Parts: sequence; C-alpha cells; structure tokens
Amino acid sequence: MKETHYPVYLRAREYWNTRFNDFHMPLAYLHGCELLLAYPAADADIVIPAIFLHDVGWKLIPEEEQGRAYGPTMEDESLRRIEDESLRRQHEIDGARIANEILTDVNYDPRKREMIVRIIDGHDSRLESLSEEDSLVKDADKLWRFTLVGVDIHYREFGKPLKEYVPWLSNQIDRWFFTERGKQMAHEALAKVKHAVAEVGHV
Repeated sequence: MKETHYPVYLRAREYWNTRFNDFHMPLAYLHGCELLLAYPAADADIVIPAIFLHDVGWKLIPEEEQGRAYGPTMEDESLRRIEDESLRRQHEIDGARIANEILTDVNYDPRKREMIVRIIDGHDSRLESLSEEDSLVKDADKLWRFTLVGVDIHYREFGKPLKEYVPWLSNQIDRWFFTERGKQMAHEALAKVKHAVAEVGHV
C-alpha cells in the first residue's frame, strides 16, 4: 500500500464494521490493484482511496434496513421499491460527505479529493461511468460478490438456493461490469465457485 493511501485506509476502516465490509473492503482493494495492472493509465491515487471509502455511508444506515437496498430484489424493476432505492442513494450521499471529511483531514490532494467524492456519490445508483477510474472502482466493488466468500454470504442473506443464486449472478456480469478485465475476473471467480460447490455436491 502506498504511503499516501495509508492514512485514508486507517480512517476508512473505522466505518467497515457493518454490512460485511470487513470482508468486502480488503477483497475490493485486491481486485482494484489487479484492475490497475490491466489499466495502468488510470490514477491509483483516485482508485484506491475511492475503494477504501466508497461504502463508509452504510455505517449510518441501520443494519436491519440495509438488506433492502441491494441484491436480487433491487435488480428487479418489478420488485424495487422507492424507499429501498432511497436507502441505497442515502449511503452514497452520506459516504461522499464522510469521504470528503476524511480526505480533507488527511490533507489529500484537493483535485483528487474532488474526483474521489464524485465517484462515491453515485457508485451504485449511477448507471454510467464518469471516468476510467470510476469504472475500476465500480468493477472492484462488484467483484467480491463473485468470490466464494461473497457468494456464501449473499445467497444466505437473500434467501435464494445456490442453484438459483449462482446462475442469477452469472447473468449480471455483462450488465454490471464496465471493463473487459472486470468481466473476465468475474467469470473466473464464479467458475471457481461453481467448481467448489459441484465438488461437494451442493448444486
């Protein structure tokens, strides 16, 4: 980890003890580092802090309400509710504000701080990408859902059998990911999941 990123990491992790972010954030960081290798023109000084900070806003959303704001129901237009959509949007708004405060406190580059905050404010709800850096953050955020730990957490949380959840997740790849490398990584991770669960006769 770069020395300039470390103060951001230290402050961000104070907000990670909710919504499985203790697992999600380290995985998103590793995925972000791998994506940066594939897209070296992207600015790591924007991508990495944005990954550390993108979900800090969940800390202000009561845990009993968080599950309504993401998952299969939120992806289905016929089942989506306005109040659930507003919860997802609220974590972006709160997250952008908290991120701005943290980045200001650690004297982060003001220009890069502004870009990081813009990425966070819409990282889930915004369907288009603002920049290559935004694309990498969005893809790093989503990739953990395709890992063994992400699948194990979410299929239980959403109450869907693995034999239904894994195919549903596979169908989201082209829609969710902005980079070709991100799509490739998602397919590779999900292939490992399918192999693992097939080996033990789960699906």
